[in-house]
Amino acid sequence: MRIIPSIDLMDSKRVEVIGHIVNKALEDSDPVKIAAYWEKAGASMVHVVDIDAALNTGRSNDSIIKRIIRSVRIPVQVAGGIRSRKQVEDYLSNGASRIVVRLRPCSTNALNDFSGLDKIVLGIDYLGRNMFRDIGKESIVIGEEKAASWVLKVDDAIGLKGILLTDVGREGSLAGLRRETLSLLSILRETGLELMYAGGVSSLEDILALKETGVKGVIIGKALYNGLLSLEGLRRVED
Repeated sequence: MRIIPSIDLMDSKRVEVIGHIVNKALEDSDPVKIAAYWEKAGASMVHVVDIDAALNTGRSNDSIIKRIIRSVRIPVQVAGGIRSRKQVEDYLSNGASRIVVRLRPCSTNALNDFSGLDKIVLGIDYLGRNMFRDIGKESIVIGEEKAASWVLKVDDAIGLKGILLTDVGREGSLAGLRRETLSLLSILRETGLELMYAGGVSSLEDILALKETGVKGVIIGKALYNGLLSLEGLRRVED
């Protein structure tokens, strides 16, 4: 298992996000220095999210993300509003290790846009009670088994490097894990793809529960930044 610090970006600054809503902007933050800090602290990867692109604000953090990639030697996984093959190819050509792409749940319409590309991670936003975030702000109800079947179709078409499940209802809340989310992760594990998780992780118990469920990467933001958890303290759970 890997513990992966997250850096959420808006207007080239780090922000705190709760449930896909920006809660606080850290005006004096330097994302490049933050990435370097996590590398020095022993992180094996950082996860960088372009919140502007995800929310369609009209701004882009493209240049600062590429600076982050160039500034560290550890892998950088990029997410947030990546909707085209051109964006994926651009980030990969600039050194990104993986790209998280979110597709319309249970739709196969856009698969040809990303076929043949390497290093794609399928992003899934979970809202609870079999509800998933659709493209935009709408939600869609899908059974867990149907969701897993769709993931396999996406993998067949694209050749996925993994799945990133985000529990949007717990994102940035430090509220821990939901049993239903662990159940969904157990079903997604049966796809054989590498699982990553983000949302509400606040304790060692959360991380151990995710590890037992088969999760290979835990993306953590707030709990690391406020000192509730530390990379040093979590080394024993990493593989």
